[in-house]
Amino acid sequence: MKQKSEGAKGFWMWIIFLFVALSIYGLPQNIKNNISSIVRAGLFSPFVWVDSQYKIMRDNLSRLIRTERELAQTKLELQNSIEEKLENQRLRKLLDFKSNSKYSLILAEIVGIKGMKFPAGLIINKGKRDGVEDNMPVLTADGAIGRVKSAGTTTSVIQILLDPALKISVLDQRSRVVGMLVSPDARKLLMEQVPADEDIAVGDRIIASGYGGIFPKGILIGYVISVSEPPEGMFKRIVVEPSASLSRIEEVFVLKDMNADSSNIDTIETKIHPTK
Repeated sequence: MKQKSEGAKGFWMWIIFLFVALSIYGLPQNIKNNISSIVRAGLFSPFVWVDSQYKIMRDNLSRLIRTERELAQTKLELQNSIEEKLENQRLRKLLDFKSNSKYSLILAEIVGIKGMKFPAGLIINKGKRDGVEDNMPVLTADGAIGRVKSAGTTTSVIQILLDPALKISVLDQRSRVVGMLVSPDARKLLMEQVPADEDIAVGDRIIASGYGGIFPKGILIGYVISVSEPPEGMFKRIVVEPSASLSRIEEVFVLKDMNADSSNIDTIETKIHPTK
C-alpha cells in the first residue's frame, strides 16, 4: 500500500509539472522572460551572494595591507626624522665645542667594539693616516672618554676611563687637591690617594691635572658623587661620575695638539660645562 501511495504521488507530480510547463509554454514571451528571471534569481542568488562577499573580503584585505604598509612607512620616516634631529643636535654640540677649543681636534665616529669583556675598547674610524697616534687623549663635548690605546692606519682602539689598566692624574677644580683616578672594578671611578683631611665635597668638578702625559690640564673628567672616610684609613674614598656618558658615545674627538697653551683650558671648559 505504501509503495502504491508513493507511486501515485510521483504520477501526480509529473502531471502537475507537465501542466505547469504547458501553461508557461503558451504564455506570451515577455511573461515567460519574467518567470525565467525569477527562477534564475532563485537558483543562483546564493552563489551570487557568496561571490559578492568574497570580493568584499578581498577588497577589505587589500585596503588593510595597503594601510599597514603606509603606516609602517610613516613610522620609518618619523624615526628617521627623529634620528636626523638628534644627530644634528649632537653635531652642533661637537662643532660648538671644537670652535671654543684651543686644541687641534680630530673628529671621529665610533664604528665598533674591541673585545667581548667589559670594559671593551671602542673602535673609531680614524687612524695614523688622519694624524691619530698612540696615547692621544679622547674626549667628547661633555668631557674625557679615554686615550688611544692602539692607532692603526685607518682605525684606532680607544681605552675608556673604566678600564682598570688606565690611571689618570686628576685635580679638584675647586680645592685644587690632586689625586689618582682609577676604576678597580670596571664599574665606577675612584679618586684615590687623597688624604682624609683634604677638602673634597660632593658636586666638585674633577679635571685632568696635566701630570702623567695623557690629558692636558683642565679637561673635564667628571663630578664627585660620594665622599667617605673609612674609620681606619688614611685616605678618603671618593667616587667620581664621568661627565661624558661612556655607554652612549657615537662621536668623539681625538686631541691632537698636546703642546697647545693649557692656561686657557679652565676658562674654555667652564664655558662649555657651566658649574653645577
